Amino acid sequence: MADELQEKAYTVTGGQRSQADDNSNKETSGQRQGGEQKSDMTSVWKDRYIRLLADLENTKKRLSRDSAQEVERQKEKLLSDVLLVADGLDLALLHLSSENDSRNIFQGIELLRDILDKFFIKYDVKIIAAWGEVFDPNLHEAIGMVQHPAADPNTVVRVERKGYLYRGKLLRPAQVLVAAS
Repeated sequence: MADELQEKAYTVTGGQRSQADDNSNKETSGQRQGGEQKSDMTSVWKDRYIRLLADLENTKKRLSRDSAQEVERQKEKLLSDVLLVADGLDLALLHLSSENDSRNIFQGIELLRDILDKFFIKYDVKIIAAWGEVFDPNLHEAIGMVQHPAADPNTVVRVERKGYLYRGKLLRPAQVLVAAS
């Protein structure tokens, strides 16, 4: 109906469009262009939003992974420091005499060593079995070679310092003496 009115007005003015008609046509085409621009801007902002959201998720994952790795490094460092306590207790147990005077001290040190062993079990720290094993440079650190008639060549014949694994990863190699060929 609005088109009919515009057509009648066109006819009445003698085929000439009025300025009001021109302005309304310009507004209509401008609205179309504005709508297209609006949809273009909407898609641009939507694309930016999606990219930023994906970037945020990737950053969260990376930070989570990095913090977990840092926690693991700190645990390994702490456990390495605790190994020195284990070494000290082992040495004390080796050098204490079995006299009655030392029996209480010996039992106390054994108790502390048992507590430390439970701590290692809790945190998945395992002692590397070395004595009698074939020398493995990935697990053992050779500090010398000795002649040993009963042992095969390249066999660990003595453990000077225990080695440890943390979750299957080498925490500290065992220091060993190896049978010479």
